[in-house]
Amino acid sequence: MDKLIHKGNKTTISNDGATIMGLLDIVHPAAKTLVDISLSQDAEVGDGTTSVVLLGGEFLRQAKPFIEENMHPQTIIKSYRKACQLAVQKIREIQVRVSETDSVAYRQMLERVAGTALNSKLISSQKHFFSPMVVDAILSLDTDMDISMVGVKKVPGGSVTDSFLVKGVAFKKTFSYAGFEQMPKYFKNPKILLLNVELELKSEKENAEVRLDDPSQYQSIVDAEWNIIYDKLDKCVQ
Repeated sequence: MDKLIHKGNKTTISNDGATIMGLLDIVHPAAKTLVDISLSQDAEVGDGTTSVVLLGGEFLRQAKPFIEENMHPQTIIKSYRKACQLAVQKIREIQVRVSETDSVAYRQMLERVAGTALNSKLISSQKHFFSPMVVDAILSLDTDMDISMVGVKKVPGGSVTDSFLVKGVAFKKTFSYAGFEQMPKYFKNPKILLLNVELELKSEKENAEVRLDDPSQYQSIVDAEWNIIYDKLDKCVQ
């Protein structure tokens, strides 16, 4: 179920636990701890934020009677740590390993994981459409590249199923200038040049002043500016 949260002049509709917890104004110290573990879970794993809050709240509820009976908190913490070790041991006993050499099974496992993470999002009903797209995006990264290299470009209008994956760099370009109808809209196998210099005429400073005795010399100044650009273009071609 989606929640609507109004904070100041901003309204947020979300079913994501981390988003909701981050928007709440928490005062109680124990509740702030739950918010912190939710944000830590989101930063470390990216999913399961609601689960850790529910588990943390249940752990606190179960520990409350022992605190009321004056049991030392360190004893309770020691018990929780022991329980954590037993839980991790049990998980390792029932785990199912999927080798990366089996590409079909490995991809199916990744798509199921992505679909599970999408269950708490607004696009959960289209998880079968987005799960393969998410897996393709992650697998397209090299091993030394961070997941933050995958970007999401939002375009208003259309349906969510109009979304697609671009294995490269995508940027928005609006054709709104005169004569854009004649400009090519598609290039196949283009050569892309990355520059850290400007290929345009720079405007003079406000306090710049050029004095000429002969009006014909003005054209030589204009030609000199264009020659600078032409020299840069020649070096690009070379």
